[in-house]
Amino acid sequence: MADDSNATGDASTSLRPRPQFKPFEWIPCEGLDPSLHHRASFLNDARDVVQGAHLLVQLLQWDEERHDAASPDTDPAPVFEACQRSSLQRFVAVSLGLLHARIEEQCETMRK
Repeated sequence: MADDSNATGDASTSLRPRPQFKPFEWIPCEGLDPSLHHRASFLNDARDVVQGAHLLVQLLQWDEERHDAASPDTDPAPVFEACQRSSLQRFVAVSLGLLHARIEEQCETMRK
């Protein structure tokens, strides 16, 4: 998940503020009718998946930047090996793909 603006190696690019991810607030399900309860539960689950995927992407980016910023004589090993990084990236893609399918299913249900 490389950013082309970091390819120059310019130190000022790392000082650029990153957009902050605001954690979602859960929808309380107590007291809702069954149909709304089901939708609220789905939205809470979807929010958890999105939040977890975002956190994992941030962790992978931090690990990559930490490794890239290290001086050649210290050269800290990345926290994740290439195989682990690839597995985690696929995990994020699959999780979001499954979530997308569930969202589409919910949309189809509402259209009927």
